[in-house]
Amino acid sequence: MNLEQRLAELAITLPASAAPGAQYAPGVVHQGLAWIAGQLPRDGDRVLVSGKLGREVSIDDAKMGARAALIRALAALRDTVGDLKRVDKILRLNVYVNSADDFSQQSAVADGASSLIYELFGPEQGRHARTSVGVAQLPRNAAVELDIVVALES
Repeated sequence: MNLEQRLAELAITLPASAAPGAQYAPGVVHQGLAWIAGQLPRDGDRVLVSGKLGREVSIDDAKMGARAALIRALAALRDTVGDLKRVDKILRLNVYVNSADDFSQQSAVADGASSLIYELFGPEQGRHARTSVGVAQLPRNAAVELDIVVALES
């Protein structure tokens, strides 16, 4: 089963991908890898989850934001490679969490995106490397931002 079929099974519709906010590409393909630029948890221009973890934002809300940001990353991937049928697997997930000074549960937030990767690809194919980092601020005061590296089939 390919990624497009699995998205349909899970009733996930990919949005139109967002235009870059500066001079960069939403995705770049090189030597069988797709590198997808950072994505915020947005619906159109509206940031769905904003604020700092450990203050205004709960872990559950931020996990939902990480899931939404991954869906946006998949939309950027689709637009970059032209066809999600070419996707072999997600190799790497980087998650940046807008964190209060004493917040240390960035990994729990990242689970919102990692769980969706496992739902889409299954336990073996869904295995991926991951980094979750607390940061002082994100664009548009988003609670989370993520990027992915994807292996493509030849």
